[in-house]
Amino acid sequence: MNIKMSAGEVMKRQHQFLGSLIILCYASFAVFYWGVTSRAAWINQYDQTIYHWLKPLHPNSTLFFTLYTKIGNPLIISMITLAVVLILIFVGHWRWSVFLAINMVVGNLINHFVKSIVQRPRPSLPHLVVETGYSFPSGHATAAVMFFGSLILIGHFLIKQKSWHHLWIGIMLIMLLLLGISRLYVQVHYPSDVTAGFLLALGNLTILWLVAAKTYLRPEIRQSNLQ
Repeated sequence: MNIKMSAGEVMKRQHQFLGSLIILCYASFAVFYWGVTSRAAWINQYDQTIYHWLKPLHPNSTLFFTLYTKIGNPLIISMITLAVVLILIFVGHWRWSVFLAINMVVGNLINHFVKSIVQRPRPSLPHLVVETGYSFPSGHATAAVMFFGSLILIGHFLIKQKSWHHLWIGIMLIMLLLLGISRLYVQVHYPSDVTAGFLLALGNLTILWLVAAKTYLRPEIRQSNLQ
């Protein structure tokens, strides 16, 4: 028997799912945080396992990854974000531009705060790009989730053609994952840094989305649902 749920029931289930996602992300991040700060043996095993999986990528992808990883550099990602913000304002979606800008700023601030506490040195492997600062969690991984994750949500509501909608989400996910992988390829992060960056950022993004959807993004979401 086909039982159709009301809009209120659908929203309730969505909030329950997102709430569970937030708890899962932060709990998983806490496990990595504890593992890194306590120098647990399983962290080293985890890092070595991921490195082993990525070995087939070497050395044929060096040019691609050394260039692609620059997308997450603070100046470049800031310029790209500003460009997207201006485009969204120009096409009449200033609320989405605020959403993207807030996500990037908050994500960056939280990442730097955690780095200053943990102070994990970068891997002693030969770095393929110049990097300074601490390693945990990965700032590029955090930026990838906050930026491409925001674009996934924006595209979900603004792109109406189904085929383009799916293509957009797929491309954003691939670009997100590639930025994380690039940090391992150029050997400036441990896999646990990147994983923790993904988890922390996804938890942050989900909370920021729930707040935005309940406040300043409500007109955008309502308009999108009517189209």
